[in-house]
Amino acid sequence: MNNSIKSLQTVSSAVFTPKTSIKTEVYKLGGIDIGNKKIKTALTYSVLDGVFANGMLGLVETFSVAGAVFLNAPAIAIAILGSLPLLLSSLVQLFMPRMVNESKGRKFYVIRGTFFQSLFLIALALCGWLPEHIRSWVYVIIFALYGFSGNVVSGLWIAWMGDLVPQNIRGQHFAWRNRLFSTTQLGCALIAGLILQKYSTHNATWMIFALVFLTAAIFRLLSTRMLYSQSEISKPVTSHTFSLRRVLTLKPFIHYSIAAALMQGTVAFAGPFFNVFYIRDLKFDFFNLSVAAAATVFGTIVSLPLWGKLADAVGNRKILLVTGLLICTVPIPYVVSSLPWHIWVLNFYTGLCWSGYNLSNFNYLLLASGKERPEMNITFSVAMTGIMVFVFSMAGGLLAPHLPKLFEWPIQTLFLLSSLLRFGVYGFFYTRFY
Repeated sequence: MNNSIKSLQTVSSAVFTPKTSIKTEVYKLGGIDIGNKKIKTALTYSVLDGVFANGMLGLVETFSVAGAVFLNAPAIAIAILGSLPLLLSSLVQLFMPRMVNESKGRKFYVIRGTFFQSLFLIALALCGWLPEHIRSWVYVIIFALYGFSGNVVSGLWIAWMGDLVPQNIRGQHFAWRNRLFSTTQLGCALIAGLILQKYSTHNATWMIFALVFLTAAIFRLLSTRMLYSQSEISKPVTSHTFSLRRVLTLKPFIHYSIAAALMQGTVAFAGPFFNVFYIRDLKFDFFNLSVAAAATVFGTIVSLPLWGKLADAVGNRKILLVTGLLICTVPIPYVVSSLPWHIWVLNFYTGLCWSGYNLSNFNYLLLASGKERPEMNITFSVAMTGIMVFVFSMAGGLLAPHLPKLFEWPIQTLFLLSSLLRFGVYGFFYTRFY
């Protein structure tokens, strides 16, 4: 806060009346009043962390399934690739309160999780040179460890961010930062696609995938460095034993957690196979694959400011209800579409729907988890989601090779089933939100 004293001369030529005005310095980030200088500095480092982390995600999410297809991974391995990391981290998080040292705070554990992510990405880059009969499954296992090491500390990171960001501006702030992060993800996906536009899984060498994963590892190391510089409000991590009985007394939170977990599960029923559809059935090269990924991110960028303002204006619950219904419709057009530009438009719509859902779901989780032991409540919700994602993903992986060909490709039947399951969850659970 800066103090300035101005002397104002009165109309009387000989009289001066000193008047003191106090200016309160306003700290902003992304055009939003953010609080004091310490919080602004911490959130600035958090934004830089997010930029590098989303650079990593842009590369990994675009090329991870392509790498598995290149290594001839079976359908069940693709399903495991998309679900096992979340399951492992979710189950371990149930025991995190016993494992953490409250004197070390959340930051200590978060930066170690992200550092190990970078190491597993380096290991992932080496998988293609392993013996052919084991390399696809080693790839899946290492990818699971990569996802696990980041996801296992997600509850601590969410609580850390909940302490830093004032509740009244969470919608606008997270919408702004998510838009920035999505732009980073978009840029990385498009640049990689342009560089590799002459290649597909049919004519690429493993060196291409290795370079992609090594670049992602560098991004994660830079992200970890930013987290190291980010300060933490001195609220200790709870070291109490996880109490399922206590959590089960929170009826509205339990209802929300089950609904969110089942919705994510029905999405995971077909989610890992969209990229398989693009690569194997539609024969997308890396450029078309990257544009498809970028279109989803672009839909996020365009719509996030609107979702953020609406969330602050009408509340996260209403936005969650609207976007949850939209999520149910996402797979339907894919059962009749096969041209690249069709997929790009549909992925743009997908990004639009998911941006609002993810934003409102994240903010709703922060609010619903309460102020008493929020890590425990968040841990329960994340664990529920991990279990449902794994169960539904395994079901999709087992069914995918045996589904009837109702449309041009059998995998499109899986998309239709996913949509029907989403509508079922929405109708039974989401319409009863408190």
